Amino acid sequence: MGRLNLYVHYDSVTNHFMTRGITMTVKDFSQQYLPQNIILANAPEEFGRFDVQTDFKILRGQGEVFDYIDLCHKEQRRMSNWIDFDSIEMMHQLTPYEISELLYLFHANKALRSPFFYKLQNNYVYLTMPNGLTKTYYRHMVHFYPRFQRSISEHMEEMLNENAHWLMRRKHKVSPLPLEIVERLSPLFMNGLKIDFKQAYAIHNDWYLPLYIIEDELTHLTRMLPKELQIGELIYQENLSSWNLKNKIISSKDDMEEQL
Repeated sequence: MGRLNLYVHYDSVTNHFMTRGITMTVKDFSQQYLPQNIILANAPEEFGRFDVQTDFKILRGQGEVFDYIDLCHKEQRRMSNWIDFDSIEMMHQLTPYEISELLYLFHANKALRSPFFYKLQNNYVYLTMPNGLTKTYYRHMVHFYPRFQRSISEHMEEMLNENAHWLMRRKHKVSPLPLEIVERLSPLFMNGLKIDFKQAYAIHNDWYLPLYIIEDELTHLTRMLPKELQIGELIYQENLSSWNLKNKIISSKDDMEEQL
């Protein structure tokens, strides 16, 4: 599998993240915020049941939710669009208009009003988009951080092991990206951040991941961009198993286009 450039764009108005290469696993959720139940837009036959009153396909209980998310991650299946909910009784109180809003959200990948429904008490809406993108609404922005930390570390681990000799028994293990670095990066999420694994390079045992601001210009996601456009680098020191961030600020997309 070749290297994949990662992308994060946060919309603070609607509280959604548009991402690429940022997978989802059950490990990303604290026990308190693992969804109790979810409504699925569609799912494999072996998952879920149809609710008679709403005709939604649902997973009931954290056990079913855990199994579904876990299997999708392990088998690299495309996850269904879904929204979580607390109570089946409150879900049954959705009005026909609210149900139509949910169906629109699943099929148009955007909300008519708020993506957070009082009767569902949902914390998330997960939507699959074209070209490997996902769009996820978070009631609390910080719930995205563990997902980002794990995904960055996993991609770095894959890169370090991509040229490892098949006879090597011990593979590289990468330490988690510290929360402090994620918090320093988070203001850049609002500008559309590209983490460039394809242009990553090593000096001795230090690995450098170039960072670029591309906003919603997704053509830049797969392009090789010049070094002078970097707004910083994520650095992984393999010998020390530690992460560092070196950044400089580029004010806007206009600065980038001026230099292209």
